[in-house]
Amino acid sequence: MRQLKRLFYFVLLNIIISGVTVVVVLQLWERNHPSSGTQATPAVIVVTSTGADNLPKATNLTPQTDVPTDSGLPEAGTVEATPTIKMLVYQVKEGDSLGALAIQFNLSIDDLLLANDLADPDSLYAGQLLYIPTAPLPKVTPTSVPTTAVPSATLRPSSTPTYGPTVTTMPTQTWQAPQVVIETVIGSGELDFERVVLQRTGDGDLSLSGWRLEDGTGKEYIFPSLTLYKGGGINLYTRTGQDTVTDLFWGLNTPIWRSGKTVSLYDAQKNLRATYTVP
Repeated sequence: MRQLKRLFYFVLLNIIISGVTVVVVLQLWERNHPSSGTQATPAVIVVTSTGADNLPKATNLTPQTDVPTDSGLPEAGTVEATPTIKMLVYQVKEGDSLGALAIQFNLSIDDLLLANDLADPDSLYAGQLLYIPTAPLPKVTPTSVPTTAVPSATLRPSSTPTYGPTVTTMPTQTWQAPQVVIETVIGSGELDFERVVLQRTGDGDLSLSGWRLEDGTGKEYIFPSLTLYKGGGINLYTRTGQDTVTDLFWGLNTPIWRSGKTVSLYDAQKNLRATYTVP
């Protein structure tokens, strides 16, 4: 009987010691391994340019809260959205040029080239659809890219030694002086349609302020303050009308152009700059 009591007390003592040991171990484990919660990472809002009708609309990404903190996204900060730029869809008409459209919509030719992914400003054709920004496109500022150190490598000498630096010849671009060409006379003899078509060639801008167009019989038209850009053009109608950036009106009541008649264009210093004989 005494042996059973001793055995009972011995087992009870072992159970108490084991329980205390487990509690102490758990407290030490929680103290050295605190639990970490998942922090929500602010989502980036992407704003794309909007356009008229069939252009893409702005897209917002819904913020996600289950992104792990080690995903590489910034944990805090302000995300600035690019300004939304609306665009119009314009169908090119006969006689349109990129320079004239730039003047009409108060934009630069570079903005029109960039918005329509064009490389040649003279590649327009009638019926073509162009995207016209309603405001100048924002300038892109290049950011510096950190250089990465490249480990040195052992280079084998070439069989043919070279002496001095290698010079690569770059092609040179020839600058052409701006000129105005009398391209054609349309609708000669019909007052409603009769007009002289002038076209810009060469580089740079060209002001037609004070220039004169004569018919050889004493009639002359003096151009207002007008600048033609590279690739631009202008129509000079014989009849009356309201001047625009692409169309000018002489204000005459009768047609003046007929077959064999010569159109002469003089600059502000009275130098002959172009001629055209009506076929």
